[in-house]
Amino acid sequence: HGESSGRRLALARWIADPRNDLAMRSIVNRVWQHHFARPIAPTPNDFGRFGENPTHPELLDWLAAAFVDRGMSLKELHRLLMHSSTYRQSSVPGEDALALDAGNDLLSRFRMRRLTAEELRDSMLAANGTLDPRLGGPGVRPPLPEAVLATSSRPEEVWPLTPEDSWRRRSLYIHQKRSLQHPLLTVFDSADVDQPCPVRFSTVQPTQALSMLNGDLTIREAKSLARRLERERPGDLEAQIALGRRLVSGRIPSDEEVAEAIEFVADLERVEGLSRSEALENLCLLLFNLNEFLYVD
Repeated sequence: HGESSGRRLALARWIADPRNDLAMRSIVNRVWQHHFARPIAPTPNDFGRFGENPTHPELLDWLAAAFVDRGMSLKELHRLLMHSSTYRQSSVPGEDALALDAGNDLLSRFRMRRLTAEELRDSMLAANGTLDPRLGGPGVRPPLPEAVLATSSRPEEVWPLTPEDSWRRRSLYIHQKRSLQHPLLTVFDSADVDQPCPVRFSTVQPTQALSMLNGDLTIREAKSLARRLERERPGDLEAQIALGRRLVSGRIPSDEEVAEAIEFVADLERVEGLSRSEALENLCLLLFNLNEFLYVD
């Protein structure tokens, strides 16, 4: 290959130099954006003349310095942000917050954030206990719906399935192909692979609700969640409901919520003629469609 000129290495060292204030501000701004749904500097791809000014310039400066002081460790930066009182605020506004900070520019409350496309799929797999947490390795190609594969003239060649034990790996590892996109990830605003994506838009559209209620993936994962509840709380509907609510929301449900779910299952059995197992599957599908599951509150 010949001798390297060293120019790329020099550029990399300059970017990652702790004295490069611009690079440090840029990375902490992006990590902040990940946790708080909106960056401190609203144009994360442009810190120059045409970019917008940060809403909290002193905070951005302090975070950049703190990042360097902590050895430029991203783990430490995540820990710093998530342990802050700002991150741990409720999304319910205080008495004066709506009047004084209607747009939440001053971070007077937590800004509700919908799960990103990858987080949504991974959260369903985590709730039903089938998520494969292995790190690293090549991309994976799990099965896609027939309707998606039908858009390709050579689906077997362009989307050869990887081994079955790879299908439940984190969405980060799903192979990205422009002509064959994972339908759930696409409908929930995954990044456009054709161009840079500094900020993901969070749209609200009918196909999202249809995908969550009728999509092959969500129905399959809801059935898997039902099997987990039956396996871990056999024969006890109330305990199954309590566990299901806790797995999808991270909290213990109220007595009223449990009673409503029991009534829902009973109605499906009595009116629709479903078996207990089928009714539980429908309840799990309902749990995956709760705003409490879809949003970080």
